[in-house]
Amino acid sequence: MAARAEEPMQADSRKRALMLERKLVPHEQIRQFDLFRELPDELIEEVRHNAWTISLKANEVLFRQNDAIRRSYFCLSGQVKLFRLTRTGSEKIFLIARPGDGLCDTISLKSERFHPLNATAISDAEALSVDSEVVGDVFHRSQRARTQLVESLVRRVDDLIDHVELLSVDKAHFRVASFLFNEYRRNGNKCSFRLNASKKYIASYLSLQPETLSRCLRTFRQDGIASSTNRDIRVHDPARLEQLVLGIDEAA
Repeated sequence: MAARAEEPMQADSRKRALMLERKLVPHEQIRQFDLFRELPDELIEEVRHNAWTISLKANEVLFRQNDAIRRSYFCLSGQVKLFRLTRTGSEKIFLIARPGDGLCDTISLKSERFHPLNATAISDAEALSVDSEVVGDVFHRSQRARTQLVESLVRRVDDLIDHVELLSVDKAHFRVASFLFNEYRRNGNKCSFRLNASKKYIASYLSLQPETLSRCLRTFRQDGIASSTNRDIRVHDPARLEQLVLGIDEAA
């Protein structure tokens, strides 16, 4: 009986030892995220003492759909895809998170909530993990944090609305044109930029087969609109690309 009673105590001791071995996350790593950027130092310290970084290998799972939410996650490096599996087993990507992105889908201000999506690293990645109860407490205590959370969720809703509108278009080349034009604008209207994920994942995000995406890109190259080499994209004629995007309403 005594030996059995000691087992939970030993487990707790090991857990405390692991916590002591973790290094505190630097202030700058926490403040790079919009939700924490303007928090007072005392709240940042509270977050730091309840946070750690997680290193992920490519294809390693961060969390699964319907897992209980215990931690809130933020992308520090690499890429992480948020997705669901359809009833037929195919993968539908909702977001490809990049460094600086918060995985807002994991934030819960309620005691009981479950992950609506799966999260898996696309490449080697690192994520900031923060105790969800601590995050919730920070939002309750900081008006600025609540404002940042609302602004972040509004941007996320806007992105999802744009995504739904994009997927409502039947013709594949219009979807690809819209995606390329959005990336062109996101990169400061630079004609050369690099995709943040492979064409396989971009195709899933656009609900297209990879070969369909490749065929559209070949057509754009032949028409002198844009060309691609692996993940590198060059927009040769931004005006024609925009005209193609603006023609979506007429083609839908």
